Amino acid sequence: MAEVKLTAIAWLFGSTLVSGLLMASAGKSLQAPLSVIHKILALVGLFLLIRAVGRLGGIHEPPALPAAIAVFAAAFFVSFATGVIESIPACAGALWLNLHRVAAAVAAIACAVAARFIVLASRP
Repeated sequence: MAEVKLTAIAWLFGSTLVSGLLMASAGKSLQAPLSVIHKILALVGLFLLIRAVGRLGGIHEPPALPAAIAVFAAAFFVSFATGVIESIPACAGALWLNLHRVAAAVAAIACAVAARFIVLASRP
C-alpha cells in the first residue's frame, strides 16, 4: 500500500514539475490557469507525502531508501514553501525563484533515486 502512495506522489510530483515548466514557458494568457493547476498538484502531493511518510515501515527496502525519501520530502517542502513565497507579489524576486528551482531539481533527483530503490526492492 505504501508503494502505491509513493508511486502516486511520484506521478503528482512529475505532473507538478511539468506544469511548472509549462507555466514558465507559457504566455501571459496561460500562466494563470497553469499556476492554479501547478499549485493544486503541489498541495495534493504535499498532503499525500505527509500521510505516506509515517507508513513506510511496511516496505522491505534497502537502507538508503528512507534517506532518499527524507531528502525528497525536505526538498519538496522547501520547493513548496518557496513557491508560496514567490506567489506573493510583494515578496517575489529572483532569489526565491532560484531557490524554488534548485529545491525542485533536488526533489526530482531524490524522487528518481527513491523510485529506483522501490523498483529494485519489488523485484523477486
